[in-house]
This record gives sequence, C-alpha cells and structure tokens, in this order.
Amino acid sequence: MGLIAALLPAEPCRTRLEAALRGAHTVRLCDDWVTLTRACETEPVHLAVFDLYAGGRPSFEQVRLLGIRFPRLALLAYVALGSDRGRDMFDLARCGVDELVVVDADDDPVGLRARLDKAEARSAAAILRPAVAELPMLPRDAVLASVTRAHERLTAETLARRLGASRPALTRALADVGLPPPNQLLTWGRLIVAAHLLEDGERSAEGVAGMLDFASPGAFRNACRRYLAATPQEVRTRGGAAYVTARLLRPTAAAQQGRLATPL
Repeated sequence: MGLIAALLPAEPCRTRLEAALRGAHTVRLCDDWVTLTRACETEPVHLAVFDLYAGGRPSFEQVRLLGIRFPRLALLAYVALGSDRGRDMFDLARCGVDELVVVDADDDPVGLRARLDKAEARSAAAILRPAVAELPMLPRDAVLASVTRAHERLTAETLARRLGASRPALTRALADVGLPPPNQLLTWGRLIVAAHLLEDGERSAEGVAGMLDFASPGAFRNACRRYLAATPQEVRTRGGAAYVTARLLRPTAAAQQGRLATPL
C-alpha cells in the first residue's frame, strides 16, 4: 500500500480523495506546508495532494521546493477555481505540478482516481530525464511523452503530431539514436509507467494492465517477457522503473557514445 500526503483543509476534498482511493493507499493528512514537507522527508510518500491556497494565498514557492527536494514525488494540485484564480494556473504549471484537479469539476471518484494515476505516471518521467538529457530534442521529447502520456492511448501518428513532426521524420530521428519506431516506443513508455506503479507492492499486475490499457493481463505479461525478459513480479523486485529504464535505454546510450566517438 502506497502513502499519499494530503494538505486539504476542506473536508469535502478529503472525503472525495478517500472515496477515489477506496483504501488502496494510506493518506497522511497534513495541517500545513511544514508538516507536508516533513512527511515527505521522513516517510515513503510517493504522491502529494495539496490545495494551492491552503495558506490563504497561492503557495508557488512551497510547490517549487517540493519538486526540487523530492524529484520522484508526484504532485497533484486540488483547487477551487474562481474568477480571480485563472492566472495562477499558468504559474502553477511552471512549478512542476504533474496534474491538476478542479473542485466540483473533475473530482468525482472515477475522474479523481484517473488523475491520481496520471500524476504518478508523469512523476515516472523524473527517472528518465537524466537518461535522455543528451539526446537531440525530438527523440528526447518522444521518450518523455511516451511516459507522461502513457494513459492516453497515443498512436504513432498522434505522438508525431504532438511533437510537431511527421511520422517518418520521428521514426528517423529515433533510429538515429538507437531507439525503436514510435509504436514500440509507446509500448516502452507504458512498461516504464507500469514498472513505476508496480513499485507499490499492493498493486497487482492485472490492475496495472487495466490502468494502462493493455489488451489483457496476459498481454502485459507477454510485453514484459518480450522487452524485459522478466515477469511483472521480477520487474518489481529488480527495481521497478529504474530497472526498466536502464534495460530499455541501454542501446540508446551505446548509440550515443558511438555517435560522439565518430570523427567528423
């Protein structure tokens, strides 16, 4: 069972969060930003849910510091919007928030749970960033998008479109750095997110397969065997997302080293 730290002064928001989780995670309720930060320092918190206005004013600096101090922590802002708060959402995006939930708009149990899952997926990208930092922009952004948008049922065409490229151009750019074609890259992204979710020992392979839209639990297991030579349980015990990232991106690192070593 995972641990979520929540700074939500409004009782209805706390109730909706509990309803969305349905006992799948433990929620550590925090009274202020200090106790939220302390919980992240001293306990295995993997997701922080907070009201940006918990202190009365928008706490952008507190959010930014959480992201800097705990790069593996998923951040979900849960806010009530008003006519005077629209501009704050642009500033919030710059603070590294993984997901935004609006009170009375998308916080029904199903919608809130989906956004919690998406926030966790986007936090998995923190593991990837050092591994792809030296890649050219297009393949780097493709790798990150395959993870941050793993829940969105992207196709090769929609991935290329989101990146402002044609599918052939994206395929060439990926091949140049030792990465697979877009369709396979999207599967890799789902496997990285799946491994990240499996780090929570209470999640089952069946549940993860359903969350990431694999055709069946068997299809998820087959993808693990094909690309990782491991079962989902072995992925969990070998280190989760860090293990999968290292295994899948190893050829990319070798290709980059070869490219850098080739004289012009």
